[in-house]
Amino acid sequence: MVTLLEGLITMNNYEKIFKAAKKNDRETFRKLFFRLHLKDQEELYHALYQKNKRKIEDLLSPNEFAELFERMSPRDQKDVYNLFSPEYVARLFPYMEIDNIVRFLSYLNQEENIQLLELLSVSERNKIEEMLVFEPETAGSIMNKNYIIGSANQTIKQITEHVRIVAQTVETVYYIYILDEKEMLIGVISLRDLILHPEEEILANVMVTKLAFVPVNADQETAAHLLQKYDLVAVPVLDKAGRMVGIITVDDLMDIMSAEVTEDFNDFAAIGKRKKKEVDEGSTWDSARVRMPWIIILIFLGIISASLISSFEETLNEVVLLAAFIPIIMDTAGNVGTQSLAVSVRKLSLGEKVISNSFWKIIWREFIIGIILGSAAGIVLGLVVAVFYGNPILGLVIGVSLLITLSISNVVGAVIPVLINKMHIDPAVASGPFITTINDAVGLFIYFTIATQFLHLL
Repeated sequence: MVTLLEGLITMNNYEKIFKAAKKNDRETFRKLFFRLHLKDQEELYHALYQKNKRKIEDLLSPNEFAELFERMSPRDQKDVYNLFSPEYVARLFPYMEIDNIVRFLSYLNQEENIQLLELLSVSERNKIEEMLVFEPETAGSIMNKNYIIGSANQTIKQITEHVRIVAQTVETVYYIYILDEKEMLIGVISLRDLILHPEEEILANVMVTKLAFVPVNADQETAAHLLQKYDLVAVPVLDKAGRMVGIITVDDLMDIMSAEVTEDFNDFAAIGKRKKKEVDEGSTWDSARVRMPWIIILIFLGIISASLISSFEETLNEVVLLAAFIPIIMDTAGNVGTQSLAVSVRKLSLGEKVISNSFWKIIWREFIIGIILGSAAGIVLGLVVAVFYGNPILGLVIGVSLLITLSISNVVGAVIPVLINKMHIDPAVASGPFITTINDAVGLFIYFTIATQFLHLL
């Protein structure tokens, strides 16, 4: 935990660095800047004024700024591109991991990509262009080609010495991948196993041959689920022929899953999928345009609810008090459906498959949960209405309506994502507002139907 004194010292150092940048005092800036932890360096960079950020080109060399640049979000990286010269940005690439370079380039347009690539050496450009051939958001587009390989006839001692030599040039040293003469992946051994086995033992006798891997053209989410399922630090990537072409590490996938969560939240909110550039730098009009189709659809669905209220006008005229509880019925049904939807989508996003037998089990389970929730909510609200409004029959109508509505709403929220997933569509598109609107209509219909039946008693 940071103490008050430590915080004051840090702020004092920041002020000194700000002044050094403002005065173009390169020596003082570098002396104080490199005393900071990398995370604090990133924080300080973001705190600089725009005009002082531009001075980084003169204050830090590309190899000194590259690691900081890699840690930045895509939006911040794009800001760096806009602030700095293309020559300086291109000179960062030799000190960055290839997968991080490709990810950065995916946020730029084609002209910007060409401009940066032309500033690189032929060998550097070829390495990057090899990765750019893969479709965005696939395993190939995020894999790293720097990993340790060995052969089955090597001894533990031989491969250990090899690891010491190449450790500084690879993404991770935790796994050694065993390939045959055709570059086919035939086994893997962990660093832990290297330590535990005798030096004279050959890899063929100790390597793991039951392998988890991801195809090069598979969706990046597949790699994330695989890594999570088997509790791996890295997952190998294979081409169509079964040859190993790269690895995807857990740190890269953490960034990906964070982005996927953001996308799912956008879908729940009926914002929908958006291109990366739109998320990061879109105008107000772009944001409104992306959300508009869903809003229009929901308006038309809302008309159904309005029509239902209109069709039960006589019931409302007889008992005006019924109108006071419409928001409660609608909101509760929407909330329950959205909760059920969130649970269902999460299971599907984690790769859980629903077979035909379990589908009906899901419906039955969610229906029972809905009955429990509906009973609790119905009893509470029914008693409140009966006591405070002195109308037990109205309390019964509202209580029974909530019971039936929540039972159905819970099933609707759980089942719709499963059905959409069966059609090979992202289940997150069954967004919260969409489910809420459906449940509003269902709730109103049930509420007014029951109220109409008891109208002579109200």
